[in-house]
Amino acid sequence: MKRFNIRQVEAFRAVVTLGSMTKAAELLGISQPAVSRLMVDFQEAVGFKLFRRQRNGAEPTEDARRLFEQVEKLFVGLEDLNHQVHAIRNLTSGTISIAAMGLYANGLLPEIIAKFVKRFPDIAIRLDSQPQDRIVEWVSSRRSDLGVATLPLANPTIPVRELLSRPAMCVFPAEHDFASRDEIRAGDLAEMPFVSFPRGTSFRFEVDTLFDRSGVDRVMMMEATTHEAVCNLVAAGLGVSIVSPYSPHLRRNPRLAFRPFSPAIPIVLGLIGDPDEMSVAARQFHDFVIEYVAAIEARRAEAKGRAGSDGA
Repeated sequence: MKRFNIRQVEAFRAVVTLGSMTKAAELLGISQPAVSRLMVDFQEAVGFKLFRRQRNGAEPTEDARRLFEQVEKLFVGLEDLNHQVHAIRNLTSGTISIAAMGLYANGLLPEIIAKFVKRFPDIAIRLDSQPQDRIVEWVSSRRSDLGVATLPLANPTIPVRELLSRPAMCVFPAEHDFASRDEIRAGDLAEMPFVSFPRGTSFRFEVDTLFDRSGVDRVMMMEATTHEAVCNLVAAGLGVSIVSPYSPHLRRNPRLAFRPFSPAIPIVLGLIGDPDEMSVAARQFHDFVIEYVAAIEARRAEAKGRAGSDGA
């Protein structure tokens, strides 16, 4: 059996629908002889008679009518496919999966996601809270489209983009004497109860190293695995701590106060994932996060500039 092509099928559909090769030619924008040629070739390919010649046009045979039913299903499927392509391209359809450390999944990301969804309301988003060492694994295995974590990462196998770098903050109960200060220094925490992160974490190592070099002893009585848990212990009056600055949800707790800590411990926020390997929707979110952070940095620089001018 000869193979037929989509152009022949389109012409066949038009002839059956309009009942005339002349009208089909007008619809398709080709000559009537060209339509006739297409129908001859199509008939040879399928191996059975398609039309009976009538004075008023072309009447399909019973076999042609049965074939037409299948052709209609094909074109309905193509129309659905076109609609889906349009939806994906124009971000009226799609899903995004994000793996993030708990601090970011509970704090910074919901605000970014809310603004993204306001612009692209038809995109479905899944946000998974995961430990830092699992985020690269999830993105590498495509279980998640992209990830958000603290940098540096151990042996990253996919592209990582630095988003923000901010110094860690000292957190303490709101009624603490520190509330009257603009900055908390390492020496101020000497012999104070301190709520720490577990040994073996990079942040715990950085904090302990800083205090060791400063010759400052803390009273290490409490440990917790997340920033939320650390802050909850501090709010309960069990000590003070050093935590990430990316915690807008934690700063809303009226029982807590935050101040800059010196010497600074920079915490770098990173976006994990290869935009070239992402879906249209995921790549749009990737770019949206970068734009959102750039806007934050611009406003911050502007505010610093105004503060400097006022001081001058």
